[in-house]
Amino acid sequence: MRQVRKRHGGVKGGHAGTLDPLASGLLVCLLGSATKLARYLVGLDKRYVAEIELGRRTTTGDAEGDELEVTPLPADIDAAIAALVGEVELPVPVASAVKIGGERAYRLHRRGVAVEMPLRASTVHALTVTSYEPPLLRLELHVGSGTYVRALADALGGSCRSIRRTAVGPFRVEDADETLLRPSLDALPFLPVVELDDVGLGRVLSGQAVPAAGEGRAALAYRGSLVAVAKVTGGTARPETVIGYAP
Repeated sequence: MRQVRKRHGGVKGGHAGTLDPLASGLLVCLLGSATKLARYLVGLDKRYVAEIELGRRTTTGDAEGDELEVTPLPADIDAAIAALVGEVELPVPVASAVKIGGERAYRLHRRGVAVEMPLRASTVHALTVTSYEPPLLRLELHVGSGTYVRALADALGGSCRSIRRTAVGPFRVEDADETLLRPSLDALPFLPVVELDDVGLGRVLSGQAVPAAGEGRAALAYRGSLVAVAKVTGGTARPETVIGYAP
């Protein structure tokens, strides 16, 4: 994130979901006024590819942790994986980026601070085996926001050797380019767009509602530029996050 901010003039920046230290792959970065859009992106589904070493659980759920125990390989790997699809509740790994008392859990772990990690309800849409050469299992994962791949590996009696995030919602790692600054409207391809006229632009910039059809959230744009995100109901769109407009 620091590198991206520096590349684009040192403006304020944020992201739409951190990566744990072990993980590589896609990080959706937001700069300037677009940082206000993070709330609409953090809850998007994620996709990963992971390599899991079965038969060995560790303190962190990955190869960086100390060995906790040697476990038997699943007698039926397909059944073991199928049991993790759907709504599951798993403990957050101690080396995760979740904050405990205001500090990242992985930093506490590296200092040897013992903390009790919370359970987290997660949605696992799909787990697809791409190869299985015991004890190495390679998976493609489609999961809801907040799901820890290492927690799934631990539930299988193993630990992750590698994790790569390949997608966040509609965004794909193969399209990533940290040199390219895209317009704010591109961050919300899953929202319908309501084009504003001059009068509507003035109303939205002052926080007032404008006429709009449909229900739910919509992106309000003027001449192709995002001005605000609004909640649409009863024939009107009321701005809830105003980005602004610079001619």
